[in-house]
Amino acid sequence: MKTLVVYLVFFLTSLTATAQIDAKLNAGSALTGGLNLAAETPIGAQSSISVGLAYSSLGLSFDKKEEYRYRNLRVIPGYRYYFAPRDGMDRFFVGAYGKLGRLTGIDRDTDARVSTARVAVGVLAGHKWVAPSGFVFELNAGLGTAATFGGGGNGARGLLYDRAIGALSAVDLRLGILVGYRFPFGDGRRF
Repeated sequence: MKTLVVYLVFFLTSLTATAQIDAKLNAGSALTGGLNLAAETPIGAQSSISVGLAYSSLGLSFDKKEEYRYRNLRVIPGYRYYFAPRDGMDRFFVGAYGKLGRLTGIDRDTDARVSTARVAVGVLAGHKWVAPSGFVFELNAGLGTAATFGGGGNGARGLLYDRAIGALSAVDLRLGILVGYRFPFGDGRRF
């Protein structure tokens, strides 16, 4: 996964001299104890690609007897199409996203752990506002499907996997309240 992140960062930084990059922090994730950073750059007059890195740690209880803590580290690539943008990548958009992550479930009573890969794909829509000063504010929502791979097995480990990871929904929800800044490159013009 580290190699994928390096390639994505290299790709984003090697775009043309007149590119712009919107660097954003998901304030919604920060409010719930997670960290989600993203960068978005145009690939056309009305479309863009993005890559995000996210980490979250969340405690869940499925009944009064079983409580789990989940840690999730993920890479989130995406594509967006903007309808009638005014200043580069802004206003209403629709798009698609993917998530590739490492999910760890921890039984709070026994501290037993099980890890798995989690993959999700989905669609999203939202609206982005860009101030003349370069500050960015964005709201988005998405819905997708997810699957986990590996981590199961026989015995106690398989039982923990079934209870902790198997209890998670195959539905992937994405909600974003993002704030950030637009960095123009090259001659200072926006795309």
